[in-house]
Amino acid sequence: MGMDTKDMMNEMGAAFAVTWLVFGMVVIGDDGAELVGIGMGGIMAVAALGVAWMAFAGAHILPPVTWMHIMTGDLADADSWMANGTKLAMQVFGGALALIMMSSINDNGVTYAESMTDADGVVQPMAAWAFDAMTIAGGVAAGAILWCIHSKAGNVWATAVGVVALGGYIGATGSTDMASMFMNEMGDLVPTILDWLVTGISVGLGALVATKIDENL
Repeated sequence: MGMDTKDMMNEMGAAFAVTWLVFGMVVIGDDGAELVGIGMGGIMAVAALGVAWMAFAGAHILPPVTWMHIMTGDLADADSWMANGTKLAMQVFGGALALIMMSSINDNGVTYAESMTDADGVVQPMAAWAFDAMTIAGGVAAGAILWCIHSKAGNVWATAVGVVALGGYIGATGSTDMASMFMNEMGDLVPTILDWLVTGISVGLGALVATKIDENL
C-alpha cells in the first residue's frame, strides 16, 4: 500500500519547516548577503532538526534518511518504493512551498538563477555532472555512519547530530536544492537531479553495507 494523504501532508509539512528554519535562503541587504535561516551547522541546527522529527513523527524530512530506508528495506517491494518515492517528492514540494513564501516575504531574496549570475550579469550554469569515485565513497562511508547512529541510537537527537556532522557528505539539502532548481527555469535540471540521485543512492548503499556488516558480526 502506498503512502496515504496524512503521511504525505506530514512529510511535506516537515520539509517546509526544515527548509524555512534550517536551510533558509540568501537575502541581499544593506550589509551585504546574509542567510535567512539557521544554516546546517551548530547546536541550533541540531535542535531544529530534532524538534522537527519529534513534531512530525514518522516523516523522514531529508532525502538521505529516505534513501537509507529504501536501500535497507525490501528492494523488491513495489509498495515500499511507492511510499518512499512519494516521501522524496513531498520533500521537494514542501521545500518549494517554503522557498516561495520566504521569497515573497523577503523582497531581496536571491533566486536560483541570480545565484548563478557572475559579475558581468551572465548566468553561469552548473558544471556538467561527472563521476567522482571519492565523492561516492565518501557518501557510502557517511551513509554507513549515519545509519548506525539512526538505527541503533533510536533517538531523534542523535540522528540530528549525525545529519549536521555529516551534512556535506550526505546531501542533506538535496530536496531544497531540487526545489530551487524547479522554481527557476530548470536550467540545471540534469546535473541537479544526477547529484541528488547519486548522492542519495551512495548514502543508501552505505546504510546497506552497515546493515550487512552488523548481521555478520
